[in-house]
Amino acid sequence: MACAGGRIERAAASPRLAWLALCCIGVVCSLPARAASGVTLWGAVDAGVTYVNNQVGGHSYAMDNGIAMPNLFGMRGVEELGGGNRAVFELIDQFNLGTGTTFPTNGGGIFGRNAYVGLQSDRYGKLTFGEQYDFMIDSLLRFDNSISIAGLYGFRQGPFAGLGIPGNVSGSANFDRMSGTAISNSVKYVTPTVAGFSGGALYSFGGVPGSLARGDGNSVGLNYAAGPLAVGAAYTYQRYAALDRGYAGIRNFGAGVDYKLERLAIDFLYTNTRNTANGAAINVLQVGARYQLTPAFSFGGAYQLMKGNATLAEDQAHQLSAGARYALSKSTVAYLEVVYQKVSGDDDPKAWIMAVPKASGNDRQLLTRIGILHRF
Repeated sequence: MACAGGRIERAAASPRLAWLALCCIGVVCSLPARAASGVTLWGAVDAGVTYVNNQVGGHSYAMDNGIAMPNLFGMRGVEELGGGNRAVFELIDQFNLGTGTTFPTNGGGIFGRNAYVGLQSDRYGKLTFGEQYDFMIDSLLRFDNSISIAGLYGFRQGPFAGLGIPGNVSGSANFDRMSGTAISNSVKYVTPTVAGFSGGALYSFGGVPGSLARGDGNSVGLNYAAGPLAVGAAYTYQRYAALDRGYAGIRNFGAGVDYKLERLAIDFLYTNTRNTANGAAINVLQVGARYQLTPAFSFGGAYQLMKGNATLAEDQAHQLSAGARYALSKSTVAYLEVVYQKVSGDDDPKAWIMAVPKASGNDRQLLTRIGILHRF
């Protein structure tokens, strides 16, 4: 998981947004005639007010959006081919609800969040081509309590700019990819579930003539679920042109466990991130729990330790998250959340919670938020 609309006259002035609107109108109008193709429009919109006690030494209030869930608009299609086989596609746009603009995910573009086409079989699994999530998301997101407690604010960031992820606003935001970073030009295979086991692999072509490895990416994942227990593991390595001429990159791996006891769910998650060019690395350990008090009301919390190695001056961050959610309907949820981060290290680090625009002026940062999420 990692996430952020304008007035009508602005949309009309943008060729890309106008094109998207025309496409949507065309799809909606064609649905009755194409019901057999199984085209579905779906999405999510999230907005609320966030208070941060310390950004560069001062507090702030802001209307922030895409926190409990990214603001998404998607088109998903399935065509039955017979014999348990089908053709599938999905196109997902992420947008800023506050301005009406497309969010610059993976470098921008209307469908920068996800865009793929492929084949799916009940017997043989799913093979797809395009821009797709890797297995840090597919295999481990279910074990990350952030997704159900604090949303985007609960994912990983901190005083780790030295990690140096290319094109990253802080050098380390979403460093373990768990809030969502798709891989471009990829081929992805996901197995069917057999006796509780499932898995998959992904390969992204670097596109550099004469070198298969430069700028490429790969990912694998494995999961097992039986009764109240679920476990999973994943590995992703994405090379970047800016790191050792495309031969180095950011390597991630992790594992997670989830155990459900009637209304209580307990999660454990471990991730490791390393820049193979400069040796900077971060280990993360998270434990969380959530309780479904009634069918409509749930609450929970999480603690995570993020610890950098010597290349990152042994900087570390302790982060606590707590939240409550109330379902007003099957589609609409109101929520409240609190996140606190405390950092320490050898270079006077500054706290920086994920998705907050600026780092703290000291070693602590606290935020509270009230918001509403609607899925359609």
